[in-house]
Amino acid sequence: MPNWTKEQSDAINKDGTNIIVSAGAGSGKTAVLSERVLRKLKEGVNVNELLILTFTKAAAKEMKERIRKKIKKEPSLSSQLELIDSAYITTFDSYSLSVLKKYHYLLNLPKNIGITDSTLVQIKKEEILDNIFEELYEEKNEKFEEFISTFCTKDDKEIRNYLLNIYSKLELKTDKKEYLEKYINEYFNEEKIRNDIDLFEKSILKKKEKIEENVKEISFLMDGKNYTKLLDSLSPLLNSENYRDVKINLSVSMPRMQKLSDEEKELKEEINDGIKELKNICIYESTDEIYKSILSTKKYVECIIDILTLLNDRITKYKLENNMYEFNDVAALSIRILKEFPFAREEIKNGLNEIMIDEYQDTNNVQEEFISLISNNNVYMVGDIKQSIYRFRNANPYIFKNKYDNYKNNNGGIKIDLNKNFRSREEVLNNINDVFRIIMDDEIGGANYKESHEMVFGNLTYNNEGKLNQNNDFEIYNYEYDSKGLFKKEEIEAFIIANDIKEKINNNYKIFDKDELIIRNAEYNDFVILMDKSSNFDLYKRIFEYLNVPLTIEKDESIIEEVILKVLKNLLILISKIYEKNLDVEFKYMFISVARSFLFEMSDEEIFDIFNNNSFKDNDLYIKAKSISEKLDYVNINSLIVEIIDTFKIYENISKIGNVNSNITILDYLLNSSTSFIDNNMDIYDFINYLKDLTTKGYDIKINRNSGESNSVKIMTIHKSKGLEYHICYYSGLYSKFNISDLNDKFIFDNKYGIISPYFDEGISNTIYKYLLKEDYIKEEISEKIRLFYVALTRAKEKMILVTDLNQGKKSKDRIKYRSFKDIMLSVIDNFNDYITNIDIEKLDITKDYKKIKQTNYLDYITKTDEKLDIKEILIENEELDEKSFSKKMTKLITKEENDSIKLGLDMHYALEVTDFINPNFDNMDNFIKNKIIKFLDNDLLKNIKNAQIYKEYEFVYEEENEKYHGIIDLMLIYPNHIDIIDYKLKNIIDENYIKQLNGYKKYIENKTKRHVNTYLYSILSEEIKVIEWMKIMKI
Repeated sequence: MPNWTKEQSDAINKDGTNIIVSAGAGSGKTAVLSERVLRKLKEGVNVNELLILTFTKAAAKEMKERIRKKIKKEPSLSSQLELIDSAYITTFDSYSLSVLKKYHYLLNLPKNIGITDSTLVQIKKEEILDNIFEELYEEKNEKFEEFISTFCTKDDKEIRNYLLNIYSKLELKTDKKEYLEKYINEYFNEEKIRNDIDLFEKSILKKKEKIEENVKEISFLMDGKNYTKLLDSLSPLLNSENYRDVKINLSVSMPRMQKLSDEEKELKEEINDGIKELKNICIYESTDEIYKSILSTKKYVECIIDILTLLNDRITKYKLENNMYEFNDVAALSIRILKEFPFAREEIKNGLNEIMIDEYQDTNNVQEEFISLISNNNVYMVGDIKQSIYRFRNANPYIFKNKYDNYKNNNGGIKIDLNKNFRSREEVLNNINDVFRIIMDDEIGGANYKESHEMVFGNLTYNNEGKLNQNNDFEIYNYEYDSKGLFKKEEIEAFIIANDIKEKINNNYKIFDKDELIIRNAEYNDFVILMDKSSNFDLYKRIFEYLNVPLTIEKDESIIEEVILKVLKNLLILISKIYEKNLDVEFKYMFISVARSFLFEMSDEEIFDIFNNNSFKDNDLYIKAKSISEKLDYVNINSLIVEIIDTFKIYENISKIGNVNSNITILDYLLNSSTSFIDNNMDIYDFINYLKDLTTKGYDIKINRNSGESNSVKIMTIHKSKGLEYHICYYSGLYSKFNISDLNDKFIFDNKYGIISPYFDEGISNTIYKYLLKEDYIKEEISEKIRLFYVALTRAKEKMILVTDLNQGKKSKDRIKYRSFKDIMLSVIDNFNDYITNIDIEKLDITKDYKKIKQTNYLDYITKTDEKLDIKEILIENEELDEKSFSKKMTKLITKEENDSIKLGLDMHYALEVTDFINPNFDNMDNFIKNKIIKFLDNDLLKNIKNAQIYKEYEFVYEEENEKYHGIIDLMLIYPNHIDIIDYKLKNIIDENYIKQLNGYKKYIENKTKRHVNTYLYSILSEEIKVIEWMKIMKI
């Protein structure tokens, strides 16, 4: 049994009300959550009476397996193993989809509701919006024409993009139709506008008060003469009590003052900056002018509302008619069911003992509304607001904060703090606390770090078995950067880190393995480099390769420019052209492209000869493409892609272009996308246009390139590192500016301020809403960046090393002015002077020679020849044993192609073994394999499978005539009056050995069961089934 802390024990055992668990980094929240589930099961709650929600499929899968392992260790809970696969341990999206599927009939929706590709929907939205604009132009709509003429210059493309962006934000509202209908009355009533002007005025006065604070602070430093000058100049402004006074008194200028200290100069500059900022904001003569400017935008907003209403009605109709939904739609429809049909809501409520939510800080408003409808004072929330870093995915950290603050006062539930950290050394935790007690509080960051969130050292093994005589404190590697020098900052930092890692490896730097409780030498995979952005990862890779330090890049990469995508798109166009008998210029381009590709690798000379002799119809490429084109009239796009993959042996050939796993993932993506086209009765031309749009309209589709577990240094973004931990963490690129936008879009949507539009008065001007939004936006962005820095530092188990240039940049304790992680460190650097190590760049041997290192292509070292390789099979002599197997034996060395086929066969066998043939679940399954299983299950031979006892991988051993026989039957279906045995083969089912194998199975099962046995061979790739006739079995 683990030694739970008191707080962990409370988090496991407390019950009877809503509970929020604030679990700091490394506090063991996942272990606590799974132990709570186990405790519930031991008390008689069934696992399918718990709703356990996570934010990713991977997290849900991991949680389910963790719970499964715990159950297996408890014999008394064996019955729960039968329930766990049907239990709701899943994502918000998947659970809301299951609710919609269960109660679909209440909204007159089909049961087979599916999730479509969001890019496909986006393309449709753009098409609908284009049609709306054309209609409005044709009918000469006055409101629309004024709107366009006021805000468009060259064309209306920019306006269309603004409207699409606004609509994408509106889609997060579950009541967007009603919201649009009521918008004008709610946002343009006098009371609301006057309240917003008051809010603006308070903000202005707050900025004036900031100037007062700086004046007061400078008074303690300045001599009397200088201070009197300053006060005389600023007094009218400092005494202003409202917007009008501030506006009138802004015509001040800073007096000339002499012999100021550096600190006085900094404060004077801050005062001056504050005055400039007020001058930039106070552009309206009076509050009445502010009111009129807001009202003048009403006609423009009305026009926007009209267009968005049309767009919403048409896209909603399109989705309904085509059964084509996104997860936002599913969530909205599920909430509608829960609101409009009380019996459904109560049925779900009554079936749940508890709702458990992991990573609660990442919840959005829609998910919170959904949970509120099915909860009954039984929600258990685990998270850490300090690790809320997904605002760009619409996460709302204040949902967590508001609950935490209320439950702290026992209002609506109770709160439990897990602040004891078991991940990191004491020095690491002390360093992190020293930073965040200064920079994070309720106002900025969203958590009162000093009061409730400081981490407490918990892993005492570091001080016992893991005690080391090394410096485990924070280190800041400070270098002096010369902007006119030869090297860029990113180059310098990469060389510093690579050389430091080499030195640590060569000097046997020690780390402590807290799982094995041993001290060992550091290896490359104990190091990680964390950065805010991935733009310099490739540069790091080249420098590390130059210095012979293995480095693996961990990031999601765009597939738009990938060869495999382009080749498949061109193949589809080629096939469609042959189908149309339209061998035009585009056909020739596509033929040449595919002929040159890795699939055929034809030389330009060969291609020229083909077209010169007009012999392309005799070419293998054309013949294969034509054979597929002949099936276009009766196969769907998904089957067509599978056919292309099979005919052109794409899986077998992708090794030629490298990144095999990544390219298989891209093929999976395309197969997934094509499923949406089938659901919406779209054809090959729709799919081709979709692929063209991906590359021409700027859509960015990214996939995760999994690096595996190689012994190499890892480099990744901070977002990518969340949930991971490393012994030694380097932080570089701290100088990189945050992407804090000035909100330059003319038209913006915000939940608080609505649709923000400029107005026209002798030019285009902004209302106060643009300013108010910018204030909120910057504050929230800075808060999230502080939380992101917390996530970064808390990845470290034993050592944190920051690499930066501290000599450039201004120190400012005003956190709103943070624009980089370097700014954050500069604001607290006085507390860390003892941790600074100055790096002499001259001694680093930095060089540009790394640019000369080219990626090694080993094919370049192979001498080209026209000679064909003569492959001889080497038969291996083997001694016959008494033990016999019915399976075919491989007794020769195999080629790479045969090895690839064997791997695919094993993957298929495994998938067929674990798939439930009665209620198949294809989540997380490779698309190619999924489609093959679906084809198999559609076979007439399996139409009555529900009436059969199903045995998979049925193993048997028997003796006959002093010889032992062994066999494993892939699939055995036992019916009341007969038995079907089916053996899977990847491709070939014409082999005498296979027939002997099946007859051996038949003989044994018939002798054992006294029932008639039918035997079959099934070819997975060809999707054929062969009946095996009985033959007298000979000794094998």
